[in-house]
Amino acid sequence: MNIVRVGKRGVLFNYEDGDCPIGGGTSVYLINTNNKLFLCDTHMGYKSMDVVKEYIKENNLSNKELIIFNSHSDWDHIWGNCAFEKETIIGHEKCRKIMQESAGYTLDILSKYKNGAVELRYPNVTFDNKLIFKDEGIELIYAPGHTECSAICYDKIDSAVFVGDLVEDPYPILNYGDWDVYVKTLEYIKSLDANFIVTAHSEIVNESLVDENIKCIRKFIRCYGLNDTTMLSDKEILSSYNRSLNVKLILEYEEVIKKVLGDKFDYISYKRGFWSSLDVNYEDLKKEYMYKQDIKKEDLKQAFENYIKKFT
Repeated sequence: MNIVRVGKRGVLFNYEDGDCPIGGGTSVYLINTNNKLFLCDTHMGYKSMDVVKEYIKENNLSNKELIIFNSHSDWDHIWGNCAFEKETIIGHEKCRKIMQESAGYTLDILSKYKNGAVELRYPNVTFDNKLIFKDEGIELIYAPGHTECSAICYDKIDSAVFVGDLVEDPYPILNYGDWDVYVKTLEYIKSLDANFIVTAHSEIVNESLVDENIKCIRKFIRCYGLNDTTMLSDKEILSSYNRSLNVKLILEYEEVIKKVLGDKFDYISYKRGFWSSLDVNYEDLKKEYMYKQDIKKEDLKQAFENYIKKFT
């Protein structure tokens, strides 16, 4: 654990995640305002929040209202919500919706990585485009890109912005199908001209990394439009493109399946049924990230079409 002060009122808690499939480490960000504390993300379980609670206690901040902000719905950012029973938990309205749909599945297949007990707790306050705490100088802003439900926390007093997984070193992770929107989000982050850009997996970064992430996504857009990957000479970026392309396809087909099944759609049943058609056991879906990266687009498309035929 590494704790870093950011500006006058920010504290970054950096967790080392060991053999976690996301690799590297994960950070949560605490902002100490005049009357409130804002905690951006909650890591991977109840025990993860012990160090945050201890910091609040040791620094005589327990008298302030604590507000939890989920930057998006990914499991490694929300499992620690259960450490807060009475506090307000805020997320974008799509964040809550996606968590309600898929968080049970993710907890089921990745439970070995939880840090202490995990009881799923969803945002009890949601917002659409922006939620402003004027007296505290805090703005929560919808910023889709990494996921459809991504949002950022902008501290106007410290000129610091917590971007969650929207900015990554060396390449962005695209879990959302609208890549043009992702570029617009990153350009918006740049327009804030923040003194500190705080990320969940790359700690504090500078604007040049945002530029590199934008260049990468624009390159992906061009490759997709031309159906040509020759410009992706680096093996790592080519793998990232292939995974992003497959995720885009998966999201498109998931929407079709949801429309076909309507109220009968169940996320776990869907995941189990679809991947078993590709000879992937449910117990092995802890490696789903790698399956998405390595499977051929043609095989993925055919598997989805075969799966949909069962219900039509």
